[in-house]
Amino acid sequence: LIPSCGREGIFAAGYIGLGPAFGAALRETGMDPVQSKMAGAIGAGVICATLSHPLDTMKTCMQGDVEQSTYKGFSHTVSKLMEEGGTSRFFSGWSWRTGRMILAVGIMSE
Repeated sequence: LIPSCGREGIFAAGYIGLGPAFGAALRETGMDPVQSKMAGAIGAGVICATLSHPLDTMKTCMQGDVEQSTYKGFSHTVSKLMEEGGTSRFFSGWSWRTGRMILAVGIMSE
């Protein structure tokens, strides 16, 4: 539950607040409205994906291990992922998720 709530909270902050705020700030500098929206979505998507990706990795590992034979809870999952590959293990698949989040922030901040 902790990884899901944290991940979704960060994601919602991106498409509800950060993306539109970045876009509005860029429009105030004279940037074209479409370009400012795209740039805001890119900035918010990258930031939110980076902050929430470790939680998403943990959530995915825990969901995939229904019997809890490998990942036995939040703190055990953190330890196990560190053991499996260090900090970089928390960012497996980051580029794919970041691309999806950029598009999602752009679409949902419409």
